[in-house]
Amino acid sequence: MKIITLIGTALILSACQPQQVNQAAQQQHFICKSLIEGFLKTQRLGEYQLDHLQPNLHHTAANRAYSYRVSSDVNMRINMPIQQNLDFECQQNSAQHFEIKLLNKAQGNSQSLLSLDLPPQKTIDTLTAFALKTQ
Repeated sequence: MKIITLIGTALILSACQPQQVNQAAQQQHFICKSLIEGFLKTQRLGEYQLDHLQPNLHHTAANRAYSYRVSSDVNMRINMPIQQNLDFECQQNSAQHFEIKLLNKAQGNSQSLLSLDLPPQKTIDTLTAFALKTQ
């Protein structure tokens, strides 16, 4: 009886384990989020914070939707932005090409903001100042 209880408990606990984050999706998210937040900072819109993204980082996707919302601590300011939410789309057209678009859901259109072409991995390796040793 104890064995059945232990096996049942082990199965229940293993079902509660979080899904592993896809490494390619995580790298894509890092690049997209950095580009979007860099754009926001250059436009002096640092009060926006990431609210949610679709799809989540458990899946690889060519397009990801990023929704930014005005930070709650900014609500006390007098000069609040007109738009409470900003929606972006990040497209990865190839392994090295990323494009950020600002979405206007009310009008159903988008405006291209940024485009990034990463150099090939071989070039990145030659530009790296140091490499961590892996065991």
